[in-house]
Amino acid sequence: MRRSLGWLRGIFIGVMLLFCVTMTGYVLLRAGMDFELEDVARSLETSQGRERKQQYEYDQVVAELPVVQAQLAEVEPLAEKAAQTVKLLKEERKQLRAEKKELEQTTEDSPAETEQGAVEP
Repeated sequence: MRRSLGWLRGIFIGVMLLFCVTMTGYVLLRAGMDFELEDVARSLETSQGRERKQQYEYDQVVAELPVVQAQLAEVEPLAEKAAQTVKLLKEERKQLRAEKKELEQTTEDSPAETEQGAVEP
């Protein structure tokens, strides 16, 4: 009878050790999975918050778009007129520079002629 109790005791201790090792592994794996699950949940929450913010900003832009387009329609003719004015002023400046150059050449040629004419007589 004592031998059968020793055998039974050995099997019981072996089964309990195996159970303890299995439970320790399960607890460690479960803790890791819980951490990963919590991390993914936070990441999802952050992404959803970012999505809500982007949607809010998009809605604001869509709401402001008609106003900005109306302002553009008002300002565009003025900008075109200003560009045309700039173009005309540049052309006028070019003409005035050409006239100035001609006058400077004429002025330079005139004193040379008068000096030469004064020396010769």
